Amino acid sequence: MSALTNISNLHMSPLVIPFFVLILILGIGLTYVVILGIYNVFFHPLRHYPGPLLNACTRLAWSYQVISGKSQFILNTFHDQYGPVVRIGPNELSYIDSRVWKDVYQSRSGHAQMQKDPLHYQKHDRTPSLHVSSDADHTRMRRLIAHAFSEKALREQESIMQQYSNLLMSRLQEVTKHGNAINIKQWFHWTLFDLFGDLCFNQSFGCVESGKSHPWVDIIGQSINAFYYIGLARRIPGLYPLIMKLLMPKKRVEQAEWHSQFSIEMADRRMAMVTDRPDFMSFILKHNETDKALTVPEIRSNCNVLVPGGSETTSTFLTGTTWHLCKNPSVYKVLVEEIRSTFENVEDITIMKCASMQYLNAVIEEGLRIYPPVPSNMPRVLPNEGALVAGQWVPGGTSVCVAPYPMFVNSRNFKDSTSFVPERWLGGPKYANDDRFALQPFSYGPRNCIGKNLAYSEMRLVLCKLLWNFDIEVMPESDKWFPHDMVVVWNSPDLVVKLHPVAREHRQSSSTVISPEDTLA
Repeated sequence: MSALTNISNLHMSPLVIPFFVLILILGIGLTYVVILGIYNVFFHPLRHYPGPLLNACTRLAWSYQVISGKSQFILNTFHDQYGPVVRIGPNELSYIDSRVWKDVYQSRSGHAQMQKDPLHYQKHDRTPSLHVSSDADHTRMRRLIAHAFSEKALREQESIMQQYSNLLMSRLQEVTKHGNAINIKQWFHWTLFDLFGDLCFNQSFGCVESGKSHPWVDIIGQSINAFYYIGLARRIPGLYPLIMKLLMPKKRVEQAEWHSQFSIEMADRRMAMVTDRPDFMSFILKHNETDKALTVPEIRSNCNVLVPGGSETTSTFLTGTTWHLCKNPSVYKVLVEEIRSTFENVEDITIMKCASMQYLNAVIEEGLRIYPPVPSNMPRVLPNEGALVAGQWVPGGTSVCVAPYPMFVNSRNFKDSTSFVPERWLGGPKYANDDRFALQPFSYGPRNCIGKNLAYSEMRLVLCKLLWNFDIEVMPESDKWFPHDMVVVWNSPDLVVKLHPVAREHRQSSSTVISPEDTLA
């Protein structure tokens, strides 16, 4: 009788009921996960595509690989093992077949564009921008913003680019005159950030001049990562709160909010100015008097995209290419000889002249190939009816992507794929079988990078002036600078170098570096 009483008391305990409920929920959850995994592996429409079993079973596998910072190196290994298409998630395919650029990313006659995967691309708010928007909004906004990136605009903006590249050279001359080593990554980043602040808001952030960072510079990379982590969490709804708590601490959320609010304030300040200076805003506002005009929130939202998009990527390229040049002395020597034999004075270095330099352009293409500024996946969702991708029909709703780093450095597309070889872009027979179309570092189609020509101009200008003025020596602590981790963009360490001024006759003449006072006048 007492035993029955004890059992009865046990069932009535307020602590035992929640315990059994928890066990029941966990059991149901585990059963769901197991059943879903079995379905994904054996019955899912993508079951015949090659790839790691764990990735096919659950999205947790690829999410972990991304968080590890090694995702693109892992993905390149997957493509080596499984071929040009790999199933990296239950509903996700990765390609390194260059046909995908046209099959997925370009406009298709009679069909809507394939949309960016909404689980991957995050908006800063609900306002459309060039980064995330419908086809109609994107077409309308791009047509208006394109005026700020036209050939005419580029010609008029050259003076601004010359100003900041000259200031960079002058400051590098000052900070290295006693033989001090510097973190050149930081100086590249400051220069591009100052430049794009000026081009977007008619206001420099003063980083290069002061030799000090700005709060916005310090959090841009973290903000980019934060939005990517949100995308990872959204793909696993049941674990969303836990993942957000672990990966998005309160400080990071606050930084992302500050980033958005600060760019809004800067955009509003610029829109209130009355000036015809040839920055982005002057071209946008000049052509914004139509029935398809950008709204004030849309202008703010696009400024939020343009500054980090332009400054982060170009400075990343310059840092990575500088390291690869220094690690390849024969390439470095040929480029230096071309630059220093082409220009007698630093004032002769112009955008137009740089664009015609054969070996410089080959170096830039190779730099974009071996160290793409945005190495991570760029997924698109196939329409409901499905589509032909790289010669094979793929079911509708599938998320398909090109990951630039594996696409660009895989041996299926390029001979000596992990070597820094600018000669491959000069038409020699040794690299005749390279799939040069595979290299699309600015993406492809109607949603490719709108600032491509501006980026090329700035890359050429800074690289030319740097190697005209200095010889570069990588310090031992940066000898193994690459490879390193990435999440969306590279999490690159400092690049510590010594700059040795080039000895020339008449060094004190007008061919010397322009002084800060002259630059800022």
